[in-house]
Amino acid sequence: MDNNLYNLLLRSFDAPLTESEQRRLENALTSSEEFRTAKEEIVALRLGLQGLKGEKFKPFFAERVMERLNTHPLSMAEYFVSVFRDVAIGAAVLVIICSAYNISRENTFTLDSALGIHHQTLEQILALETPFE
Repeated sequence: MDNNLYNLLLRSFDAPLTESEQRRLENALTSSEEFRTAKEEIVALRLGLQGLKGEKFKPFFAERVMERLNTHPLSMAEYFVSVFRDVAIGAAVLVIICSAYNISRENTFTLDSALGIHHQTLEQILALETPFE
């Protein structure tokens, strides 16, 4: 389907067309079953959307939101810190628990053992079997 004709079809629902555009659209509709089907689908979609009753904001919604943002006592950074404080505390506890577990398995207190990093020699790496064989 020609994109220019399809855009013309879409525009015909909301704006008046010139005589030449109207003729072009009518010719496309009479000559193409695919184009007629596309028009029927668009009409059905528009009718379905007309039946929906959407929620509307009360008058001056944007102004109220902007006023509240401008008069809020916290800066944006302070606001994010206050919102994510609980998440940060939980994440820190989880890191401590994982580090303690890794250190207990290694029996040494180093950064590598806390992070669970195991050093291997080149010979150990080359001796490993690859799953792609």
